[in-house]
Amino acid sequence: MLGLWFLVLACLTSGVLGDIDSPGCGINDVGFDYTTLPQAVRKRIVGGQIATPHSFPWMVALEYRGVFACAGSLLKGSSKRWFILTAAHCLHGTVVTDWKIRLGAHDLSTSEQSTEFIDVKTVMSHPLFKPTTLEHDSGLMELARAPRIGRSEINFGCVSGNETVAGEICYVIGWGTTSEESAPSDMLQVVEKPVMSKAACRNIYGSNDFHESSMICAGFPEGGKDPCKNDSGGPLMCYRNGRMEIIGTVSWGFGCGQPNSPAVYASATSARQWIVATINA
Repeated sequence: MLGLWFLVLACLTSGVLGDIDSPGCGINDVGFDYTTLPQAVRKRIVGGQIATPHSFPWMVALEYRGVFACAGSLLKGSSKRWFILTAAHCLHGTVVTDWKIRLGAHDLSTSEQSTEFIDVKTVMSHPLFKPTTLEHDSGLMELARAPRIGRSEINFGCVSGNETVAGEICYVIGWGTTSEESAPSDMLQVVEKPVMSKAACRNIYGSNDFHESSMICAGFPEGGKDPCKNDSGGPLMCYRNGRMEIIGTVSWGFGCGQPNSPAVYASATSARQWIVATINA
């Protein structure tokens, strides 16, 4: 078995309403129909396929000291505050002033007119986050100013209040590596992933590694489709109620796209109460 990847710098359940459910979240203004995304197994590289530009306008790139490090999702808070939902392990041990958020991007190798860079005011991890086990691997970054919402390239995401359903086809996006040895992708990639039952995940990883109170996993038994290095913090999303809803954030896994080694995500549903309380404080 390949070594554990953390995808770091080198690399309410009750349905409480808040700004993470604001009207207009989880949709795009470029005319992309989410129902056209693949629902069946296709043999593709780990990175999946190139996403339609700006079809996931809440997706952001996190740059640390000028280098692409992790990913995240834009969330709308109260009182004109804006946040990024990401993985807590991306933030662990970092200096807040060294972060910069890149919004409205599709191709990271170019200077796109749609791109906006914003500094970070503060970072915070879930109060139950454990760096050694990656339990409750959810983090938030408050932006230093409001983004230019209203353009088609930037919108905010929705965090689901519903439990995951085993077998549901969901999607993960990122600029991470498209194989275990490759460089990160310049253009945003999207790949379909079936959600696995928590019992199946526990059988694969064991209860010492898979903590079902704060983790979910998704993937194909034969492998071949997964997030990889630098995808940490990016969203795992399901198309529900006419919009994309974030159900998890990329956290950890063994290898990239290996058989019987599904990627593990921090459950956004289990973190929802903390997220709502924090962004609406």
